[in-house]
Amino acid sequence: NIWTLSLMRVTFFLFLLCFLVGSILWASFSGTLLLLGIGILLVFIVISVGYTDTAILFILGAREVRSADEAEFHSASTQEAYKLAVLRPRLYYYNGSLERAFVLQNKKSISLVMSKELLEICNKDELAAICFDLLIQVKKNLAVKRTKVMFVVGMTSWISHALVDVLTKIIPINEFSKAMNWLMYFLVHPWLDLFFKFSMGESYFKKLASVLKEYPHENETLQKVGAKLRTNNEIYSFSSRKLIQFSSIHKSRHYQNIITLEFLPHEWDLIFMSKMELRD
Repeated sequence: NIWTLSLMRVTFFLFLLCFLVGSILWASFSGTLLLLGIGILLVFIVISVGYTDTAILFILGAREVRSADEAEFHSASTQEAYKLAVLRPRLYYYNGSLERAFVLQNKKSISLVMSKELLEICNKDELAAICFDLLIQVKKNLAVKRTKVMFVVGMTSWISHALVDVLTKIIPINEFSKAMNWLMYFLVHPWLDLFFKFSMGESYFKKLASVLKEYPHENETLQKVGAKLRTNNEIYSFSSRKLIQFSSIHKSRHYQNIITLEFLPHEWDLIFMSKMELRD
């Protein structure tokens, strides 16, 4: 079906990217540099095939949630996994700037990742609705594709920031570091946004929204969660986004990578669109 073909397109893009990088290495380097480049490329291929979820968790700096610390989160995820007849997921939280929740799937491994801020403001019923929203993507075979797309975006951002970090170590001037950060935002982020729109598009979130409408109780609870979140114009307006990016250049590379993934289009943006329009 269309979702399988879309997943194949993302997978094909990953292998095409690996092939192009390998060709460039073969044509440009020799000896030790060639071996080193091939070694790095092989590591990337292994990660892209078997550890995409682990890579994203690493980029987000996610920490596993213990049942003793977040009993309601564990109870809600177990309950919703049983209801949807999917495998019990691992639970993680991360420290970011936006209220976000993600589902990651690689083969039989399922992970739910929630920002610490979102985790703190939600009660048990709201956590159950969020877990349902994430796990229904596993049930409908959507989560694998999203994981691969987030992996490509996240790794591109991580590699770009790593290169900038190397340059700033060579030229340890504060103004140069700030200028390189701004240059990277200007050159790299528009391409990441374009790739996400090309590979995911609005069709993914429209499909998810139509699926959620079939479950009125969970959908209504999600709307209550939306009342606690900032609206789209508070996050995605030009001034808001630039202010967040401006503040991030004074923070760690790790934080900047988190910002990259958080600014990707999210189901909250679609599900709670009506709330945004009411405030405008």
